[in-house]
Amino acid sequence: MAKWEGKSKGTVLGHKIFVFILNHLGLKLAYIVLRFVALYYFLFARKSNRSIFYFYHDVLKYKRRTAYLKIYKNYYVFGQTILDKVALMAGVKTKFTVDHEGGINLDKMDAGGKGGILISAHIGNWEIAGQLLNRLNTTFNILMYENEHESIKKYMDDVEKKKNVKIIAMKEGEMGHIIELHNAFSKNELVVVHGDRFRDNAPTLEAKFLGKTAKFPAGPFIMAAKFGVPVSVVFAVKESSTHYHFFATDPIEVKRSRNPKQTEEAVQELLHKYLEEVEKMVLRYPEQWFNYYSFWKEQE
Repeated sequence: MAKWEGKSKGTVLGHKIFVFILNHLGLKLAYIVLRFVALYYFLFARKSNRSIFYFYHDVLKYKRRTAYLKIYKNYYVFGQTILDKVALMAGVKTKFTVDHEGGINLDKMDAGGKGGILISAHIGNWEIAGQLLNRLNTTFNILMYENEHESIKKYMDDVEKKKNVKIIAMKEGEMGHIIELHNAFSKNELVVVHGDRFRDNAPTLEAKFLGKTAKFPAGPFIMAAKFGVPVSVVFAVKESSTHYHFFATDPIEVKRSRNPKQTEEAVQELLHKYLEEVEKMVLRYPEQWFNYYSFWKEQE
């Protein structure tokens, strides 16, 4: 059974190829090449195919033929989001546009003066949001596991043109990221983190999601309670070749927890509100749910 191992698909060579194609062929031709890449994954990525088929067939109740068509489209759109991200970060000439639904909510967080947490999920292209929200006079810190970003980040640092996005890496058995988080919040910066993936041995929370039982990382919600900073659930989904729609919920004010009971109450409330928003977004954009492993307890 496929499980998430703390790192995303992709290699440095793959990103170099993407940058070369984008610089020399442009985005439209890159999308054409991508169709063959998506077909390859559709035909040969058996483990991830089984996992995503379960999502479409058993969770969303699509017929088998429709579910298989959705799998191919899912791979294709996922590839597009990677190309879009690389194009934007590398400064390739593009004409991306974005609608901001709830953008004022991030202005509220910025005006609050104590930073905040933006909790997202593997839906759409959340990384592109930070690149498109340069109007905010703040820095976005992306919190992720060290082995998820290390080699690719080193290469992308050489080609990246915009520096309003930083990485905070979580290292196995170390707590250095806590100091970095404290420094970020003290500078009124925003921290972006996913709330839908966890690694083995990490603390988790169990809840119903789309009618089935799933586990979620406790870390993002505990972090909000411990630091007492506001939380907004955010997404950036793709609506056309060059257009994105950014969503941000009204900030959830979180009081700083002083004891385990307060932490538990805050964590459960945040998880409930988070899952409500994620469910809405998954049902609205089912082709942009990018979790290619056994997500639900019932799958096991």
